[in-house]
Parts: sequence; C-alpha cells; structure tokens
Amino acid sequence: MSESSEINMPLPGENYRKTNAKRSVLQNSIAVSAATMLLRTLGFLRELILAATYGAGVVTDAFVIAMTAPGIVLAVVNNAVSASFTPQYASAGKKADEFTNTILTLLFISGLAFALTFTIFPQSLVYVFASRLAPETFDLATRLLRIMVWSSIPLLIVGVLRAFLNIKSKFFIALAADAVVNVAIILSILAGKVSGITVAIGFGAVIGNILCVTLLLAICFKNGFKFRPGVNLRNPQVRSMFYQMAPIIISVSITEINYIVDKNFASSLVSGTVSSLNYAAKINGVVLSLVGVSIGAALLPAMSTLAANNGFAELKERLVACISAMFPLLLPLTVGFALMAKPGVRILLERGAFNSNDTIRTAECLQMYALGILAGNLNVAIVNTFYAMKRTKWPAMMSAISVLVGIALNLLLVKPLQHRGLALATSASTTLNMSLMLIALRKWVGPLGLRSQLKEFMKIGLATAIMGVFIVIATRFSSLDASTYSRNLLLTIVIVGTAVILYCAALLVMKSKFIWNLTSKFLKKTA
Repeated sequence: MSESSEINMPLPGENYRKTNAKRSVLQNSIAVSAATMLLRTLGFLRELILAATYGAGVVTDAFVIAMTAPGIVLAVVNNAVSASFTPQYASAGKKADEFTNTILTLLFISGLAFALTFTIFPQSLVYVFASRLAPETFDLATRLLRIMVWSSIPLLIVGVLRAFLNIKSKFFIALAADAVVNVAIILSILAGKVSGITVAIGFGAVIGNILCVTLLLAICFKNGFKFRPGVNLRNPQVRSMFYQMAPIIISVSITEINYIVDKNFASSLVSGTVSSLNYAAKINGVVLSLVGVSIGAALLPAMSTLAANNGFAELKERLVACISAMFPLLLPLTVGFALMAKPGVRILLERGAFNSNDTIRTAECLQMYALGILAGNLNVAIVNTFYAMKRTKWPAMMSAISVLVGIALNLLLVKPLQHRGLALATSASTTLNMSLMLIALRKWVGPLGLRSQLKEFMKIGLATAIMGVFIVIATRFSSLDASTYSRNLLLTIVIVGTAVILYCAALLVMKSKFIWNLTSKFLKKTA
C-alpha cells in the first residue's frame, strides 16, 4: 500500500468520531439555545416591567445609559478574553489552572481599578456615551452609574468562568446563571416604584451580577477548578493570549465606538429615542442569541480543537453546514420581523407608561434592525472560525472598515430618517462586515463551497417571498392597527402561524433539502 493511500484512508472509528462530534455540537447548541430562551424570557419580562413602569422617557433613558456605558467599555476586554481564552486553555495542558488563575486575578484588579475611577468621575463616562442628554436625564444617569459601575468586577470575571464551563461541556448552566441578574433587576424596579427610590434599580444590577459570578465560581469548583489568586506573566499561554487579544480588543473597540456614536446621535433626538432603540435592539437580539450566539458558543471549543490539530478541512465543512442550516431560519425571520414589527411591539410593550407613540418609534427601529438579522447571525459563526484558527487580526481589520462605513451612514441618514437612520446604518455596516469576513476567510481556507448551495438558497428566497406577500396582504386587510389588544394578539398569532405553514409548504413543493431532511428526521423519530 502506498504512503499516500495510507494517509487518505480513514482511521478505525474516525467516521464514528466525526458523527459523534457533530451530534455533540448540535446537543451543545440546543443546550445554549435553551439557556438563551430562559434568559431572553426573563429579559423580556424585565423590559416589559421597565416599559410599563417608566415608559420610554427620562428614567429608562438614564438606566440604559448607566447600564451600557460601563458594559460597553468592559465588553472590549471581556470579549477579547472570552474569545482567546478557549484556544489557549486547550493547549495549556498541566498549567491550565495556573493560566486561568492568572487571568482571573488580572481581571479582578482591572475591574476594581475601573470601578474606583468611575465612582469618583461618573460624569465623564456618561458624557462620552450621551453628551446631548437633557440635564435631568444626565443627572440621573450619573447617579445610577456611580452605583452600577461596581458590577465591573463580576462582569469581567464572568466571561472566563463561562468559557471554562463551556470547555467542560456545561453549556446550559454557564449561560443560565445570568438569570439571577434579570431577577434581581426586576425586583429592584418594583421596589424602586413602590418606595419612590429610582436608584434602587442600580443596586439590583450590582447585587444580581455578584450573585451570578458567585454561582458560576461554585459550579467551576465542582467541575475541578481550583482558584488560587496569583499572577504568573511568564506562563506561555498568558503571553500568547495577550498577543492574540490585541487585535480582538481593537476589533471590539471599533465596534463599540460605533455604538457610542449611535448613542450620542440618539441622545440628540427627541426624549425616549435611546429607549426605543434599546427596546428594538433587545427584541432583535433574541434571534441573534437563539441562533447565532448559541451555535457560535457550541462551535468554538470544537473548532479550536480542530484548528489545534490542523483539521482545517473538517473545520470548513462544519462552518458551511452551519451556514446552510442557519440560512432557512434567518431569512424568513428577517422578513417576518420587518413586516410584523408594529403589532409585535404593541403586544409586547404597549401598556402602562409605554404609549402608542413609543410603539411606533420602537417598531420603526425594529424594522431597520431586522434587515441585519441574517448578516449578524452568520457573522458570529464566521468570526468564531477565525478565533479558533487564532487569526484574530482579520476580524479587527474587517470591523474597522465596516464601522467607519457605519459612522458615515449615521451622519448621512440621521437627519432625513431620524432614529430609523441610526438603526438602518447598523444593519448596513453589519452586512458589509459579514461580506468582508467571508472574503477574508476564503483567503485562509480556500473556497467554502457555498456555490453548491445556491439552488437551495434560491428556493428558500422564493418561499420567503411568498410568505412575505401573504403577511403584507393579511396585515392590510385585518385592520391590526385598529384592533383591541386581545384581537391584535389573536390576529398576529393566526397570521404568523399561517405564514410559517405557507413557508414550509412552499419549501416542500420545491423539494428543498432543508425541509425534506427535517421532515424525514421527524418521521423516523415518530415511527
């Protein structure tokens, strides 16, 4: 037997291991999706209570700024640490605990320094994020930030703990622990309303984050982690991680600069615009969390292992399979969110202090954000592929280009389209980023083979168009705008349900591989 034939022959059990690995990724994705569904349900409950209690006005705007200002700054470090931690841990061997302890200790020190700085100077951070806020809103945001900045320490640490648990295949609990944060904030909103102490919501956020990190630490200890505070900068994985983090920090920083610019533009518009954009982004983020982030979180550990063993062919195969599976879910969701934005927002948020004007403004933002659903979700999988290969410079460069375009679009669109222009600019820059990332990825792994899926994508596109036409006709003749809440809810359920059936039926008629494979798997399980 020749040497080349020996190399190309599959090893005993190799096909089984590949199938088992793919099944494991699917199971992990389901676990992440389940945890995300729990968090999103609680998150929606939090937003509903916040909207009903304070509407889209001064208190909500101040809370959004106070919560996102430190969160965005810390996300620059947190995202870089989380993305680079997993590949380095996989190659740390016996020094994995020392490596983890060093990173956690450094993050604790950084969080403490950040909290102390902006407890003393909270106005500076609020000004950076929303320089044009009304004086009353600016003052409240400053008072809330002075409290909420103490979430910095747990927010930095939680990313490493979650990554550690993902490596141990504890995907569900790693994410579900965040539920305590939402519960604490919900209770603090209610307590603040009853007592009249508005800043109670800030204390709730801090307490929730501390409880979350305490819970995650306990679970990590149970799974073999031994925490010993200390710093060893000579650890090779620590040095390598710092090197990999640099381009990720640049990439995330550029993205967050875009977010800061958005918030500043929004603060210059009518009161409540910041809140409307936030509510729309939260609703839109449900899809990103359930699809893109869930699959991305489950894929990263497996892809990191493949990349470490030079298994680039299988890595590319998994990415293509991931894109092919996500596309038939994301395209109809894009159209559905865009066309059903107003009745959806009305059902979810319009009650208490959240009035019809807030509904219209939030729905218009959601329609524009929906245009970036496909690109935003696919981008998560593509970026994680780069991180698994330790090619972190490319996402940074592509993000820089797309964010600059996004800022330019903000300047161009904010005057004629107001809040809609800000959301549209975000979707456009997200789509550009995805396109650039695909081009860059092709440079490293070669053709992805997406052209072979073109016929399937066209079928999905046609089925989505049929579904969209139905939704337009149904909403026009059902008088949703003039309906009572209960009738609006019933009609929305009927229209959405019928649209889903119509979409699936169209795919069946066109013999789409996606729907036929799904149907055959279901029939086998029920047989």
